[in-house]
Amino acid sequence: MDSLKTLIEKRQFQLVLDLTANTRGASDIPYRISAYIGLGKLDEALRLIKQYQGKFEDATFNIMKVHLEMLMTLNKYDIAYQELKYYQNLPYISQEVEEFLNGAEGMIRTHERNFQRIKRKSKEEIIEILEKETDSLILLSALTEIRNYNINDFSTHLIKLMARENINSFVGIYPLFLLVSGGYAQPLSLTKNGKLYTVVPKDLEPPFVNQNYEKVVALIEEVAKDPSLSEVAVSLFNELIIILYPENIFDESINLLSGALLAIAYDHFQIPRHDAALAEGLGIDEGDLKDLVRKFKQLLIENPPIKAVE
Repeated sequence: MDSLKTLIEKRQFQLVLDLTANTRGASDIPYRISAYIGLGKLDEALRLIKQYQGKFEDATFNIMKVHLEMLMTLNKYDIAYQELKYYQNLPYISQEVEEFLNGAEGMIRTHERNFQRIKRKSKEEIIEILEKETDSLILLSALTEIRNYNINDFSTHLIKLMARENINSFVGIYPLFLLVSGGYAQPLSLTKNGKLYTVVPKDLEPPFVNQNYEKVVALIEEVAKDPSLSEVAVSLFNELIIILYPENIFDESINLLSGALLAIAYDHFQIPRHDAALAEGLGIDEGDLKDLVRKFKQLLIENPPIKAVE
């Protein structure tokens, strides 16, 4: 069998992920990160970097450069500046690293200016996309740019987009996130997962800000003891938060949520599931666990993620 380095060079990215699926050490993680990048799964690569940050030893410099480059590629400039401060505070590594760090802030700033100058769409262009476009990726790109303007200037178009039929559910709920962020104060109705909701966006809690989010993630990582397993469980968690919104996923207990997400992750890796032992370890009812797993699996089937070609 070729080494992981050779497999990366041969662009056998999925094979690298499969071979390192059960790794517990940090030595193989840079190859796993490279494989995710090769497959275009930058969010998964970024999550691994954060999870193992401080443990890369000799690979720290390469990871540092890749980390900042990915954040710039995703136009996450605020996070890039934060991560740069982290790297600047590390103990001295080498003169090469020092020179890179000295120029990194200017590099990020230049990339950010170029992005704003070249990529930013006008309000009229965004509105035309919201009204006429059917491609989910193009719609999502336009929606993310609305944050550059007064969100409430787009409220009528956002509400119409939410009501559009045959739209990807992840795109369909993003307008509500924007209306929540903009403090839209009028009641509106939307159908989600077969249910009709009437909500006032300004009264809704934005997704991912619930104080229990980090508790669920921490419990998943503690019980899983396997970075690959916890990685998938947390990814599913994020998807389900969006799928269920405006319902609050945290109406379920932290332990029950964690157990259901882990059970689905076990199935993802085709690892034998022992619901009774999992329920006992988390102090939850086995029947409740099985019910929530069924509910979550059905929601994931009914709400597929956005694809490059739909």
